[in-house]
Amino acid sequence: MRYRKTLPWLAAVACAATACSGASGTAPASPSTTSAAARSSHASEERNKALVLRLYSEAFHQNKTAVVKELVGAGYVQHDKSLPGGADGQIKEFENLEAKIPGVVATVKHVAADGDLVAVHWQASATPANEATGQARADLYRVANGKLVEHWGIAQTVPAKTASGNSLFSDVYRYPKGAPALTEAQEEKNRKFAVEAYRKLSDGDVNVLGTGWDPRYYQHNPAIANGTDALKQLLQQGARSSPSASSAAQGSTRFGNTLADRDLVWVFSSDYSVADIFRVVDGKIIEHWDIAADGQ
Repeated sequence: MRYRKTLPWLAAVACAATACSGASGTAPASPSTTSAAARSSHASEERNKALVLRLYSEAFHQNKTAVVKELVGAGYVQHDKSLPGGADGQIKEFENLEAKIPGVVATVKHVAADGDLVAVHWQASATPANEATGQARADLYRVANGKLVEHWGIAQTVPAKTASGNSLFSDVYRYPKGAPALTEAQEEKNRKFAVEAYRKLSDGDVNVLGTGWDPRYYQHNPAIANGTDALKQLLQQGARSSPSASSAAQGSTRFGNTLADRDLVWVFSSDYSVADIFRVVDGKIIEHWDIAADGQ
C-alpha cells in the first residue's frame, strides 16, 4: 500500500520520464523477495495503526497525557493553526473537545494504515450508541521511527437525519460470504481506480458513474440518497446552476494524501477540509462516507 500527494496521471508522467518499466538496470525482485517485502510493509503498517489507536484508547479515554508525550515526536507538526505543535498541541485538542462535548467518548469506526500514514474515522459523542449525535471526525497522522510526526484533523457536526437514512458512520454493505483478504497489490489497484474515478467525477464527468460505481451505492453523506441516480442528479443540477464549473479543464482536480487499506480507499482534499472514504468491491465503488469540516 502506498500514498500519493498527486493524482495518478501526474505520477504516470513521472514514471514514464524515469523508465519505471524496469530499464533502470536493477533486476526485478523475485516473487519470494516481493512477498517478504509485502509482509514487512504490512507489519510496519499494523504497528503504526496500533500506535495511533493508543491515542484514543489511552490518551483520550483514560486522560493519560503521558501517553501523548510518549507517542508524539518532538517536531510534531500540527496543521490546525489554532493549536501549538508538539505534544502540547495534541493534548490541547483533546481538552478542547472535552470542553465542547462534556462526557465525550471516542468511538473509532474505520482506521487505515498505508505507508507512513494512518487515517482514523471516528465519532465524538457523549451518547455513542446514538450515531445521530456529536461530531464525525477524520484524523490523518504521519508516523516516523515509532513516533507521530504530523497531523491533520477534520470535524463535522452530525445531523439528526440523513437523506439516505444511513448514519454517518456504520457500514451498510455486507459481503455475502464475508470480507475477502486483499493483497497489497489489490489494495493499490483499488486506490488508483477510486482516486481516478473520483477525479473524473469531480471534473464533471458524470458518465463515470456508469462504469466506476455500483448502482446500489450506499451513501453516508447527509444530503444525498442511496444509488448513483441521486448523485448524478445532484451533480447535473450543480452544473446547470454554475455552467463555468462544468467547463472546467479535465484533470484540474487535485487531492491531498490518498490511502488504501483492505477494501477502503481514503481521499483527502488538497486543503484537508474534506475526507472521502470509498468502499471498492469487485472493481466498483459501492459505499461512501465523507467528513466535511463545518462551514464547507
